[in-house]
Amino acid sequence: MASSKSGTSAKKPTSNFKPQPIVLTALDGFLLSGTLYLPPGPIVTTPPAATAPSNDPSDLSSTARYKQQDEPLTKVVIISSATAVLQDFYYKFALYLSQELGMIVVTYDNRGVGRSMPNSEELLYLKAATDNDPYPSGTTASSPVPPKASSGKSKDADKSKKNPLIGFEATIVDWSLRDLPGVFNYVLARFPHNPTLYVGHSVGGHILPAVDAYYTRNLERVLFVSVTSAHWRYMNSPLFTYCFFYIASPIVNSHYGFYPGKTLWNTMEDLPKGCLETWAHWGSFRNYVLGGNPEWKPNFDAFKVPIYSIYFSDDDYSSTSPPLIMRLIPNTLRRCVGVNPVEDLNMKKVGHMGFFFNSCKEKLWKTVVRAWFVDGHALDRDAIKEQATLTSSYARL
Repeated sequence: MASSKSGTSAKKPTSNFKPQPIVLTALDGFLLSGTLYLPPGPIVTTPPAATAPSNDPSDLSSTARYKQQDEPLTKVVIISSATAVLQDFYYKFALYLSQELGMIVVTYDNRGVGRSMPNSEELLYLKAATDNDPYPSGTTASSPVPPKASSGKSKDADKSKKNPLIGFEATIVDWSLRDLPGVFNYVLARFPHNPTLYVGHSVGGHILPAVDAYYTRNLERVLFVSVTSAHWRYMNSPLFTYCFFYIASPIVNSHYGFYPGKTLWNTMEDLPKGCLETWAHWGSFRNYVLGGNPEWKPNFDAFKVPIYSIYFSDDDYSSTSPPLIMRLIPNTLRRCVGVNPVEDLNMKKVGHMGFFFNSCKEKLWKTVVRAWFVDGHALDRDAIKEQATLTSSYARL
């Protein structure tokens, strides 16, 4: 452990740029798969100690203090995924935040998605092997991985294996009230003094304001990306959405025992039956989340962390509804900015998912994200367009 010259700021060893698998524990004990990204430089986790008043007669007053020499605390970013999207989808974006902005980043899979499956032997093994250490041993050696299954099993046996989501009871409410607080608990336990930032993609934004303020007490700033309403009337294709939510999906869920987004169509990850039912239930109300869960309104009203929301005119699902979501969180500083990729960014498409593609690094990550998370500036549409134009000009030089 190193410290600054003043001896008041503790630093952790530098990382080797390799993301580390971690296990997060939801409030009900369910194990979630996560990934920890550490920055290349020193990680400052201890706030500066209060300095005693100087007795130097050259000071202007008896209460003058020496100038602080300590580095600022390293920021921690939590990335919360969209519905049925793997945490690995955000890999490039998480690397940018950690390796170029010097932040600690935590990603995770909600229960029933990706590697966060019920009774997962891999997660049980990893938790036992690492004991959820805040800095997994990976800087000099590979993190432990569970032993591979016996090769004697045939491919036919693997195909006939029962999907773990069959009979698994989980809802998006669980993601909000159990899983996400567990992620905040992980960060609070290991980085209790560090300011926390939050990136919510789609449903990752919907579920945040419902979380009790106890868990978000270190939250400094929030970025919403494509946090749209899925109320069927507000969707780009309302008739299709209505048929999907209330006719096709109940039939498919009943037949398979889960929503086979990947198994059947390979368009999204498989989902627990209850998660798609929550999604459809919310979608039947004009005020979406608070229509389906009106008991959340006090928490939404009490949420005071500044929010910057960005969405795109070519969103695949709903290109006009993000301002409606922001109105559900009335008592915080907030800015909601709609961007036209063609006119403002000189890009063919961004859509609902494209913000996290590496192609948006120069025109969105290095402008919008850096301005908000590093400088605290919430860029408006004109500023985003101006920055994108400058970036394009530099690229042509």
